[in-house]
Amino acid sequence: MSEEMTDKQMEVILNLVADKFAGCKDMDEVKKAIEEVRNMAKKEKPNE
Repeated sequence: MSEEMTDKQMEVILNLVADKFAGCKDMDEVKKAIEEVRNMAKKEKPNE
């Protein structure tokens, strides 16, 4: 079963990701932020 993402949900997710990168001062912080975002994505997936 596949769920459609609403525009509001997409907006919230993109804003969270943008906020994560907005605080980065150098590439090391960007790499850390990417890793954190990917880890969040793994946790969010429901077990089927």
